[in-house]
Amino acid sequence: MNIITVIPLSRAKLAAELSYFTSADIPLGAIVSVPLRSKSIHAIVTESRRAEDEKIDIKNAPFEIRKLSKVKAAVFFPAAFVDACKILAAYYATTVGAVIDSLVSGVLLENAAKISPPLPKQPSFMSSPLPKDETFAIQGDDADRLSSWRSLIRQEFARKRSIAIYVPTIEDGEQIFAALEKGIEGYIFKLNGSLDHKKIIGTWSAIADTDHPIVVIATGSFSLMPRGDIETVIIERENGRGWITQKSPYLDLRHALETIARKRRQTVFLSDGLLRTETLRRLDSGEIDQGSPFKWRSISTARDLLVDMRTYKASENNFKIISPELEKLIERNREESTHLYILTVRRGTAPMTVCGDCETIVACKNCSAPVVLHASPENGKNYFMCHKCGERRSADEECAVCGGWRLTPLGVGIDRVHEEVRKKFPDADIFKIDSDTTRTEKQINDVLEKFRARPGSVILGTELAMHHLTDKIDHVAVASLDSLFALPDFRVEERIMYMLIRLRAQATRSILVQTRKPEERVFEYGLKGNLSDFYRLTLSERKQFLYPPFAVLVKLTSEGNKEAIAKNMATARKLLEPLEVDVFPAFTSTVRGRSVIHGLIKIESHAWPDPEINAKLRSLPPGIAVRINPESLL
Repeated sequence: MNIITVIPLSRAKLAAELSYFTSADIPLGAIVSVPLRSKSIHAIVTESRRAEDEKIDIKNAPFEIRKLSKVKAAVFFPAAFVDACKILAAYYATTVGAVIDSLVSGVLLENAAKISPPLPKQPSFMSSPLPKDETFAIQGDDADRLSSWRSLIRQEFARKRSIAIYVPTIEDGEQIFAALEKGIEGYIFKLNGSLDHKKIIGTWSAIADTDHPIVVIATGSFSLMPRGDIETVIIERENGRGWITQKSPYLDLRHALETIARKRRQTVFLSDGLLRTETLRRLDSGEIDQGSPFKWRSISTARDLLVDMRTYKASENNFKIISPELEKLIERNREESTHLYILTVRRGTAPMTVCGDCETIVACKNCSAPVVLHASPENGKNYFMCHKCGERRSADEECAVCGGWRLTPLGVGIDRVHEEVRKKFPDADIFKIDSDTTRTEKQINDVLEKFRARPGSVILGTELAMHHLTDKIDHVAVASLDSLFALPDFRVEERIMYMLIRLRAQATRSILVQTRKPEERVFEYGLKGNLSDFYRLTLSERKQFLYPPFAVLVKLTSEGNKEAIAKNMATARKLLEPLEVDVFPAFTSTVRGRSVIHGLIKIESHAWPDPEINAKLRSLPPGIAVRINPESLL
C-alpha cells in the first residue's frame, strides 16, 4: 500500500496538495483521478511513499486519507513545466493546480492516457541541445513581422527545429495560419478552442508523429506540445485583447507562456505593431533585447485627416453623426470603385440614454449597467438592451427617478451610423458586422465576401470587424470612439492608440477619424504613427500614478448583497494590514441584482511576489476574487 501526494487540478480554493492511498505503484508526474467531496477531479502525482513507513503519521493525521481512483496516464507533465507553474502560482497568489488547469486544455487531460505526452525529449533528427533562453521584442508593421516569421521558419527548418506561435484569439490564429501556410503545407498546424475533441486529438497526434520540423499556431490553453524540438516561441499580437483568462486565477497568458519557455530554455519573441508599455519598459531597462531593427514610427501610405465634430451641428438635435468630410469620402469611394471600412466601437443606436430633466442615466434593472438603445429590425421600434447581462425591454418608458419623458440618447452606435449613411446614400452597397447581426464565423465571412466583391461598397463594423478584416483596404474611417475616453481606466489610451495604429496600417489611401475630443494627444500620435512619443508620455503618466510597469496591481472583487460584500472587504483590509486597500464601487456596481465592489493594492514591482502577502491573499474568504495586474480596473 502506498500513500501518494497530488496537486489537484482545480481553480476552486483548495489545499495546494492532497494525500490518498493506493495499492498501485504510480510514477511521479502521472495524471490521476481523485475523489474530492462529491466528485472526481484530475491531479498530478508529486510524491509516493510506502504506507508501512508512514503508520504513525497516518494514525495522527487530522483528516481521513481516502482511496485513490483510477490512474489516467503515466508521466505526462515535464518537470520544467511544473516548475514554471510553481513560479506562476507564487506570482498570481494561487495554487499550482489552478495554474495548470488554466494552461492545459481539458481535452488533453481527459485523453492523457491515449495521446503522446509532452515530454521534453528531442527527436532522433536533432543532434544538438537547446540553447540558452533569451527574450526579444519585435515592433513593426504586420507585413514586416510576417516576413520575419517566414524567414525564421526557413532558418529553423534548416536547423531541424520547430516553432510555436501563440495568439490571443482564434481569429488572430486563423489570419496568421493563412499568411504562413503557403510553402509549408503539411508542416503547419493550429490548436484552439474552436476545434472539436476529435480534431484536437488528431492534430496533437499529427504534431507528435510528423518526422519533420513544424510550426504550431495555438492559443494559450495549449501551452504544452508533444515536441522536444521547439526552440522558438513567438507571442504574437502581444498588445491585443484576450490574453487574460476569464476565470480564476486570471492568468496573463503572455507572462505564463514566457515563463514556461524560459524554463524550457527556449527563445521567446514578443511581437506586435505597438508593444505594451510594460514590454517597452523591459526593453529600455535591458531586461530584453531587440529582435530586429525597431520601428518607433509606423509607416503608412494613407493620407490622414482628423475631423473636429464640434464644428458641425445638426438642426434637429445639435448632434451630427456624419461629417461633410466623411460624406465626401463615401462619395469618392463610390466614384472610384474602391472600398471603405467605417469603425464604430459601440453596438446599437446609442450607447447611453440620459433623462433631459434630472440627468439620470437609464440603467439595466438587473445589473445597473447603462443600457444601450437599439432599433428592432422587424418593426423599427426602439428597445433598451443591457450588454452586460442581456436584459431587454421596450424603450417606451419614462425616467425611473423623476418620471420625465425627455429621455435623450447620447453617443454614437453602429446602428445610428448605418441609418445616417443609408439616409444620405440610399443606393450605396452598405454592409455591417457586429455581434448583434453577425453572430457566427460563417455570417461574418459571408458579409466580407460580398463586401470584397462589390467595388464602391462600404462596410460598417465594430472591433469585431477589425479582427476579421485582414486585407488592405483603400479607405478607413472612424465614425466615433469618444465613448472609450469615458472609461476610468489607465489602459484606455493605449487601447485607442493600438486601434489607430492597426487601422492606419490597414488603409492604403486614406484614414479619417471623427471626434469631439481633438485635443487628446493620442490622435496626433496615432494618426502620425508616432510610437516613441506616445510611449514616453504613457510611461511618464504611469510612473506618476504608480501603475504597471512601476507597480504590481492587486485587485480584489466581492459580489453579493451590500452587507455581505462590505463585511468581506473589511475582513480583507484587516487581514492585509499594513497594506493600504483602496475600496471603490465597480463601474457596473450591480450585476444581476448583486452589488459589486473592488479593492486595489499597489505594490512596487521589485517587491513582488511577496510570500507573506501571497499567503494572506490565498487565505481571503471564498467570496473575494483576486486578480494580479488585471486587464481593467473597472
